[in-house]
Amino acid sequence: MVGSMPLAMKGVVNPLTKASRIDSVDFISPLQQDVNYLCDTLLALIELKLPSHEVAILEKVRSLAKIYDSSFKDDASFHDLANLIENLDTSQLTVVGSLFSNMCNLANLAEHVHRIRRRRAFERGESSLLTHFFLQEIVEEMEDKGKSLREIRDQLTTQTVEMVLTAHPTQAVRRSLLAKLHEIARCIEANHDKSLTPLEKRDNEEKLRSCLLGLWRTDEVRRSKPKPEDEARNIIHVIEDTVWDATPAYMSQMDHYLVSRGLEPLPLDATPFLFGSWAGGDRDGNPFVTPAVTREVVAINRYRAACMYLAEIEALLFDLSLHYGSDELLEYNNKIDAFVEKARKENPGHFIPNKIRYKEFWNHVPPTEPFRVCFYHIRDRMTATREHCEALLANHTPPSADPAAPIYTTKNELLEPLLIMYRSLVETGDQILAEGKLKHLIRRVNIFGLTLVKLDIRQEASEHSNALSAITDYLGMGKYDDLKEDERLEFLTKVLEGKRPLIPRNHPATGKAKNVLDTFETISEIGSEALGAYVISMCMRPSDVLAVEVLQRECSRDCGANSLRVVPLLETIYALQNSTMVLSTLFENKWYREHLRTRFDSVQEVMIGYSDSGKDGGRLTSAWELYKAQEQMVECAEKHGVTLRFFHGRGGTVGRGGGPQHLAILSQPPRTVNKYLRVTIQGEVMEQDFGLPALARKTLEVYTTAVLKADLNDPVPVKEEYREVLNMMSEISCSKYREIVHGDERFVQYFRSATPEQELGLLNIGSRPQKRKEGGVETLRAIPWVFAWTQTRLHLPVWLGLGSALQAGMKTEKGVNLLREMYEAWPFFRSFFDLIEMVLAKADPHISSRYDDVLVVDQEQKQFGDMLRGLLVETIDLVLKVAGEQQLLDKDRVQQRAINTRREWLTPMNLAQVELLKRWRGVTEKGVVKEGVKAEEAAALVDALIISMKGLSSALQNTG
Repeated sequence: MVGSMPLAMKGVVNPLTKASRIDSVDFISPLQQDVNYLCDTLLALIELKLPSHEVAILEKVRSLAKIYDSSFKDDASFHDLANLIENLDTSQLTVVGSLFSNMCNLANLAEHVHRIRRRRAFERGESSLLTHFFLQEIVEEMEDKGKSLREIRDQLTTQTVEMVLTAHPTQAVRRSLLAKLHEIARCIEANHDKSLTPLEKRDNEEKLRSCLLGLWRTDEVRRSKPKPEDEARNIIHVIEDTVWDATPAYMSQMDHYLVSRGLEPLPLDATPFLFGSWAGGDRDGNPFVTPAVTREVVAINRYRAACMYLAEIEALLFDLSLHYGSDELLEYNNKIDAFVEKARKENPGHFIPNKIRYKEFWNHVPPTEPFRVCFYHIRDRMTATREHCEALLANHTPPSADPAAPIYTTKNELLEPLLIMYRSLVETGDQILAEGKLKHLIRRVNIFGLTLVKLDIRQEASEHSNALSAITDYLGMGKYDDLKEDERLEFLTKVLEGKRPLIPRNHPATGKAKNVLDTFETISEIGSEALGAYVISMCMRPSDVLAVEVLQRECSRDCGANSLRVVPLLETIYALQNSTMVLSTLFENKWYREHLRTRFDSVQEVMIGYSDSGKDGGRLTSAWELYKAQEQMVECAEKHGVTLRFFHGRGGTVGRGGGPQHLAILSQPPRTVNKYLRVTIQGEVMEQDFGLPALARKTLEVYTTAVLKADLNDPVPVKEEYREVLNMMSEISCSKYREIVHGDERFVQYFRSATPEQELGLLNIGSRPQKRKEGGVETLRAIPWVFAWTQTRLHLPVWLGLGSALQAGMKTEKGVNLLREMYEAWPFFRSFFDLIEMVLAKADPHISSRYDDVLVVDQEQKQFGDMLRGLLVETIDLVLKVAGEQQLLDKDRVQQRAINTRREWLTPMNLAQVELLKRWRGVTEKGVVKEGVKAEEAAALVDALIISMKGLSSALQNTG
């Protein structure tokens, strides 16, 4: 649903040609036809597999759901549907959940294909779109605003977007099912291909039916929790499946456009995109991410990268059959030949094994074909690299390195011969050959390196303090934890400025402290070529950053010469408000400032967290504090001559900073993008952004043009009265939010009774535990916090406190007129409201009340739930007043249509989930199955419950 493409419009202006015309393609009908066809075909296949009485039940549920949805949600039709579902047995509830879950997945898929179809028609000049993120139109928009083409190209050649794919548990759909859905997508696309012969069309339809049946017959339930290594492999699959090809393809598209405007293409070393990962490196609260796991994940990444590169190298080895080359290439080959000859003589026992497995030229290549000679050696080295990683993954000793073909350890070793061959082709007049596969390979090496993704390391600040305490206590210096902040800074700076080591070689640390020290030793062993940043979660003080610098230096093999950049993660309201104190203290520290200058060219990265700040103070306060903190940190950095880069820790749902990225980027404060954007992408968002090749290319373009606009657009002045009213509203919103979430003693018990919070662990969608530690809401991770409220359709984290804030804003001198002015004139405020409105449109008080009626026993807690729903209805009314709408999303009919399409499928899944929760809690106590309950009964309930959660996630597209 999120980010669906607009339907075709009559008589709109094509931003590429600036000419008005009528759309020549009807896209409304094909989309609905695809949804209907997929769902009807699935149901027909299911009918062949189910007894007739169960088919009748499914039809009855569908019929009643449709009646309820079309009857403006009257109580009678709701009661009929609820009564039917309440009387189904567990196996029947499983079938109901599975049917509607699959229908939602298929509808999502149809919309993805629809977007691709619209885009292609747009590029053919047959259709128009309302979304404006295409490179051509954004460049023309910048020109209209007075920017020169040279300025625009300079920006494009120097900006970078780094997408960090995380292992957070937000992809509810199994990879086995995603693979089938991708195949179905290809079938849908082919169905609209008019060039297919009748035989090809029949084969395509049979393939589609086969995939649909496979979808239905595949177990939707993960039977075990994934390990961090599994999560890492899933991320690599995303890169391999679409991103690997989409990235150089989109850069080539950028080149063609720049050349068409009389400009040079992007430089060969341009990196408009980079990719990182947290899978296997994020140990914050995850005891399963150990130093051994991190080493294994890096080996996995290197192994898969070598496999991908070998496929490209083999293709080029075959293609570049030219029998001449430049003097530079011939000289390079002679040098390599001499090196190999010398190595063979000095080490006669070494050779690259299993050459017979090569696809082409497994024995030799003609010396008269210089490009093949060069690639022959590259292939040997990459094969050695692959086999080295393969041995590590098998826990074997890597084969002895062949001196004639050493493994690759840096990307520059691979780039050197590739660039020589590129220059040779250009020099000899064969640039058209250079611009194909070879250029793509060079760009891949620049972007993906030798590991496809760079692995970040993340750990909580308190773990570093604990490790240092273990050392200082052993050395008789007292506990580091007992020091005040100024004492910590003095101690850490003294260690960093000194030359004597602090940590003894045979230190006595055990448990968590040893794990931390072992992690830093592992980081040093792996090296910065495969690793990205060291992120400190719950970073509150300057000493938290210096502590990591000390540990990096103390545990490294080179005294920290190749240390990772240290990134403080500011994720609570307090941390955001305290951010300038943290940065100014660091920048005024002589050792740190010089370290930043010499090691990182005076660039400081700061990660800002949308999840925990939202859980801490509510969405409005979180958004506003994030905005202000970025402004203040940029001013602080500029004052100290430091370039600040922000790493945005966004989740999938609006409650965790999610939403359309183009909108989010353009709503950032001025001077905060600064040619560099780093952002987390996780779970369901990975599928929405990169699930299909065309979606991947679109995602790359969205990020490219958003950063281009954010940097080149003149900043929108923010009136002081806007700030004053938002400060006041934020304070009121935060107060109301905390009064209910942290101050009302009924809240925690209500949350656990009226939502599936306690049952989320059954999903097995992530390796990390739900909680950092035992306790109340404050210990719960932001993902399950949002997930639980999303399932019940109350969406509380997104809007709680906003109604009180809007009431106060409307009582100011200018009242609602000022709020509307802010909405129209201020991108940040408009973005905030548009995202809130989208989530509110998915809320349903009627459904939420059903959870209370069935699951909440205490009458006082029922009243508490009624109060929350009253606040929800009140907030919706106030948001409509600010937006000037009669119904939510009146200004975004496409989003409105997408939500309404799935609404009739949501209701039965919610009702089934409520009934299943009641039954599950009836046979368990504190999550443990009661004595006397049959194992099969409990297992069936778990499966049905999991399917209901997955189905609702697919329908709402907001897992957490």
